[in-house]
Amino acid sequence: MKKKIKISIRNLIEFILRQGNIDNRYVGSVKAIEGIKGHQIVQKSYGSNYSAEVPIKHEFDYDGLTFIVEGRIDGILIENENIIIDEIKTTTKELLLIDEDTNPLHWAQGICYGYIYSIQNKLENIDIQITYYNIESKNTRIFRKKYLLKELEGFFFDLLYEYKSWANIESDWIDKRNSSIKNLKFPHSNYRPGQREFAVRVYKSITDSKKCFAQAPTGTGKTISTLFPAIKAMGEEHTSKIFYLTAKTITREVAQDSISFMRKQNLSIKSVTITAKEKMCKMDEVNCNPDYCPYAKGYYDRINKALKDIILKYDDYNRYNIDQISEEYNLCPFELSLDLTMFSDVIICDYNYVFDPRVYLKRFFEVSKTDFTFLIDEAHNLVDRAREMYSATLSQEKFMQIRKLISNKDKTLTSIIKEIEKVFNAKYESLNKLNETYLVDDKLPLELSEILKLFIKYTDEYLSRSIEDNKELLDLYFECRRYISIEDIYDENYTTIYTQGFSGITIKMYCVNPSKVIQEKMKKSKSTIIFSATIIPMEYFMDMYGSEKEDFVINLKSPFDNNNRLIMIGDNISTTYSKRSETSEEICNYISACTEGKIGNYMVFFPSYKYMELIYEKMKEKYPRIKVSIQESNMSEEAKEYFLSMFDENNKETHVGFCVLGGHFSEGIDLTKDKLIGVIVIGVGMPQIGVDRDVIKEYYNKDNKGFDYAYVYPGMIKVLQAVGRCIRTDEDRGVILILDSRYSQNRYKSLFPYEWYYTNSKVRNSEDVKGLCKEFWSR
Repeated sequence: MKKKIKISIRNLIEFILRQGNIDNRYVGSVKAIEGIKGHQIVQKSYGSNYSAEVPIKHEFDYDGLTFIVEGRIDGILIENENIIIDEIKTTTKELLLIDEDTNPLHWAQGICYGYIYSIQNKLENIDIQITYYNIESKNTRIFRKKYLLKELEGFFFDLLYEYKSWANIESDWIDKRNSSIKNLKFPHSNYRPGQREFAVRVYKSITDSKKCFAQAPTGTGKTISTLFPAIKAMGEEHTSKIFYLTAKTITREVAQDSISFMRKQNLSIKSVTITAKEKMCKMDEVNCNPDYCPYAKGYYDRINKALKDIILKYDDYNRYNIDQISEEYNLCPFELSLDLTMFSDVIICDYNYVFDPRVYLKRFFEVSKTDFTFLIDEAHNLVDRAREMYSATLSQEKFMQIRKLISNKDKTLTSIIKEIEKVFNAKYESLNKLNETYLVDDKLPLELSEILKLFIKYTDEYLSRSIEDNKELLDLYFECRRYISIEDIYDENYTTIYTQGFSGITIKMYCVNPSKVIQEKMKKSKSTIIFSATIIPMEYFMDMYGSEKEDFVINLKSPFDNNNRLIMIGDNISTTYSKRSETSEEICNYISACTEGKIGNYMVFFPSYKYMELIYEKMKEKYPRIKVSIQESNMSEEAKEYFLSMFDENNKETHVGFCVLGGHFSEGIDLTKDKLIGVIVIGVGMPQIGVDRDVIKEYYNKDNKGFDYAYVYPGMIKVLQAVGRCIRTDEDRGVILILDSRYSQNRYKSLFPYEWYYTNSKVRNSEDVKGLCKEFWSR
């Protein structure tokens, strides 16, 4: 059976024909949203004899391989029975400066589409047309050439010939990989309770093209339970690429470690971890300019030759290895990691690279459907992350600052900014008349749209001719582009929020309900596995991520011995904002009592920095014998490491770390054994009351879910994540204390893990805590 190699026409052309430098310096350009609009204008200018956005796909048997080549033709025009393939390119460049040789890659794309269309429709010749559309002048320039089928065939198979060596490498690798997968056994000596069932459902979800929703507490081995069956499915060719998506660096590392562990079982698999450009860059500043960065200069001239060496020599493209490889071949490490995704079986990365409309990996998702598998770890984080990705904010203050910077440099741009400020000032007056600090509207602020487009156009021109450092203007330029792109998808799931601050008005197009955009991205995959220790309640996440009747659902119980932990619930003390000062001394007594049972390391989690600092100061005053450290805002990576280093299992005195719920230390960290023996959570983790959260509440109130969706569920997820820091392995023992009067309400109790219902102890005061802890540690 011939091996099947899939590639898009665009990727084929860009991969084989690319050359030159990485150069991200500003040049006048057309971004995605203007490009889409330009395409639509050109397409609509023709009548019924024009078909737009035509998908095309064909299999070619060539030199022992089967190539599946696919793409989407911008347009097919029929004139007097003459067939024309139309390739549309939008530009800001003066059309008279464009000739038919401006960009050979444009013709290459049209020729490939033309060849496939010709052989599928038995044509001996066809016209290829390149249409350049200037988005500013709204004029077009068209170049058209007639090609014989043999000419098209020669060009296309020259490309395939160049790609064949890569395809042979890929084919040989797939044989080697699949053979190793066939012999791969579950990498541990036995399954933990529920783990086998979880792995089976993941496998079935992939083979049946379904979603799987999994509540998988710490200790269930969720990483290996998803990666192992996904890799087994890959070996049987049910999926060609696995995306392991997560919001945290540490969970990416766990995925890498799991794959490395399977490699020790003789698994052959290539994996790449994408790390943010800012963290990967080898230069003093991130400046992708060939005149500044030697790794950017000539990158595309060197990359293909280097890739052939790299993919034959290495399988593990983690951050450290990529750094070493990039140095060896003088290549930009970030761009190298992106290029290595093409040759990797598993891609470990942030959610952004699949879900964010600005940075998603277009090379994989140009087609409407793939056979890829998405493994979404810590999936409780995706809802709020998607809200951020699909929202956009503009502030009056930034326009005022830019106006001052350029007032003596460009009169036209200054005048446009003044017009934009008038819109902000009108909203300011409206808010003053209403005596409100914010206003919520379910309509798009159309009065801003046209003037923003003018700002973008003239800023484009200004930046193209300016030789100065225009960082502030460039930042605002991209913010406006983002705003306009979000404007295009604004619908009933959005709200516009006008907020009055000390420095003027901010306008925010807020994606209140991101379920639609999340589900659209998930449709790009064959199967999506959604898992976390805190998918609570399951119905909420099934609603947000779009479940269907045939999808798989699994709720795993904690595998840890309940006798190894003590759960105490103090539900007679108020931690609401108005009561915090009043109950602060009692909170300190509870913390002290919890630590008296055993010398060791404890963490206390608070809903806000201000509340944490109040108790911190009170604790130092009332219990100076207890060593206390505190999480600071905006800690550097070094500061975070130092903070964690204080949780030493060999400490001879009690150490209490004060942390914030939802922060770096409440999720994704592993302090095993005696590195952490107790966790105390103050409050119910409720997000700070604010405009955004209240907007969510109002949006979902039509289904009587508003308060829960906006406040209760996000808060309790933070609480349970923090509690989960206490017991990380079978050998861990620890005490857990949660304090808040709201834990007596069913709204909160119903979100407790199943095993809490019969293993928790109610405490009424600090003496109860002290007694229970001493009894627990004496066992």
